[in-house]
Amino acid sequence: MSRSEKKGFRRYIPFLSLAAVLLLAAAFVFLLPVIKQTFPADEGETYVYTPTCMTVAEFDETSLKTVTVTHSGGESYTLVYQDEIMSLETDTGELEAISATISDNFIKYATTIYVEDTIAEDESEVADQLSAMGFEPPLITATAVFSDGSEITVELGNSLYDTTYHYYRWSGDNGVYLCNEGVYETFNYTADMLRTVTQPSITASLVERVSILHTGEESIICTFETDEEGTVQGTLQSPFVYPMDAEAADNLISAVENFRLGARLMPVTDENRASYGLDTPQTVIKITQREGLYSEVTSEGAFLSYTQAASVITLKLGDADGEFFYFCEYEGTCYRVSRFLVASFVSADALNYATLNPADLGDETLQGMTVQTGDGTLSIHASYIENVLPNNELETDEDGNVVYTTEITCNGETITIDAFEALIERLKLMTISGELDSVTEPDGTPRWQLTITTAQGKTRTLAAYAMDTFSDILAVDGVALYYISNEALDIALGEFSALLTQTNIE
Repeated sequence: MSRSEKKGFRRYIPFLSLAAVLLLAAAFVFLLPVIKQTFPADEGETYVYTPTCMTVAEFDETSLKTVTVTHSGGESYTLVYQDEIMSLETDTGELEAISATISDNFIKYATTIYVEDTIAEDESEVADQLSAMGFEPPLITATAVFSDGSEITVELGNSLYDTTYHYYRWSGDNGVYLCNEGVYETFNYTADMLRTVTQPSITASLVERVSILHTGEESIICTFETDEEGTVQGTLQSPFVYPMDAEAADNLISAVENFRLGARLMPVTDENRASYGLDTPQTVIKITQREGLYSEVTSEGAFLSYTQAASVITLKLGDADGEFFYFCEYEGTCYRVSRFLVASFVSADALNYATLNPADLGDETLQGMTVQTGDGTLSIHASYIENVLPNNELETDEDGNVVYTTEITCNGETITIDAFEALIERLKLMTISGELDSVTEPDGTPRWQLTITTAQGKTRTLAAYAMDTFSDILAVDGVALYYISNEALDIALGEFSALLTQTNIE
């Protein structure tokens, strides 16, 4: 064990009486709450506490045997050090694994007495303040036992007013110190919080519906279809029906798939629900999965398939827990969850999910499209005919895919595949110009209408209604969120504009 020189405040006051300044500085630290209450600062003034960090003592972590933590409420548990990790000792004497990160923190803070500042060289100097500091009794006591039979005990008290630092002392001397939030949070874990968390079973390809409800707002409901290649197509169902942007759909599915519960806290009860902000959750997420197969590759390289039952997973987000976490209720228990993992849910906005390129149906195979304008009608149809070999078997390519002969007609006349594909690409690039003041469902006769049909029988209809000299209101399957340039369709059609045949829009 080694002990470094105590720094306290003295290295920062070169010109004043050292003893007097030390007493004043230490008194100011632990009397700060009283000072601030008696003499409130002018508006805008903020006291900034600057810690003086030092390592008081270090021990050989390989000789660590156990760490026993006791909280002021009476709960106590023991962690056992084996093979460079800490494990939780159960009531039956068995060892239960805990998070590797949390294990590392226990090892570090049980074998290194690292403090942020010195309150008093000897606790007798602040004896009348120990209760206010949270040492009578201590909020948390942790005792580390080493292989040579030696022990050290650390005690943690209240936080220093308006900071994240906590009063701290240890059995190696009579001093009173401050420790950082990491030390306090580590020893503040309960046994339940340390136990391995069983994550909700979420398989991206089986997710068919995600509902996000913010307090006081209408639910955002999205439905999904995932094809064999893993391509996701999403549709907003509420607060309006509208095709989702492909990237937004992918991002939402990724957020669902990557969701992870953090540390387990307590079962949610009527008594503690409000303390977590779960009496009125700020966001409720419901993830609906259909029954289906999913596969995984084990660490040994084995490929295994499983059947997952249909399920609905409900997550309730309560108050923020510090800067990096939220409280989250799942199946009656409160957990911490990373605010980065749930940011997509907390900030969800239906308009941000809506596609800006509504004629883009992704990788769907198109069966045809019909364009109706004041100048006429354009009807394009695609036929995909399987190639049959002389032995009556279907022709396949080197990857085993069936080979098709494709025939494209426009108003009954054959056109090239290249021209058809170029038209599709131009339609995909057709984008909105701006957002309307409100969601509307236009009626009357549109200036033009485009209906796209896929080989799977899905349709999407775009209709443009005159808005002003330069723009049209654009309705997608009857719902209008945006307006579009009144030249957008002509640009997308290109040379096909000349093929329009005179027919009135019905």
